Amino acid sequence: MTPQFILRRPHVPLVPDYCVLSPAAEVPGASLSQLLTAAESVARQEAQARFGDPECFSLLCNAGRTRRRGWPHVHIILAPSVRAKRWAMLWLGLKHLSRPWRWPLLRRVWRRR
Repeated sequence: MTPQFILRRPHVPLVPDYCVLSPAAEVPGASLSQLLTAAESVARQEAQARFGDPECFSLLCNAGRTRRRGWPHVHIILAPSVRAKRWAMLWLGLKHLSRPWRWPLLRRVWRRR
């Protein structure tokens, strides 16, 4: 991975093999094509290290109109099968509901960690 990108591993319940690649300098003008090339390289390396197969990944790119933040980023989902990928995508879609500050019960459980 080139030093111009940062790989983050946010905690998402029930999605253990998930990371996000974004530009190191969070600016709106970051090159999407460079980011996608770097994301593919990182995903292949991570999949090889995790599963022994560089093809066990999916990329989800957030371009201009489909992102919350002002810069592009790519979600990398490592999954050894289609079923595992579907499971991860389901939970990623629900991740905002699982944020501890959204629900009082989850806040209590989260604080105990």
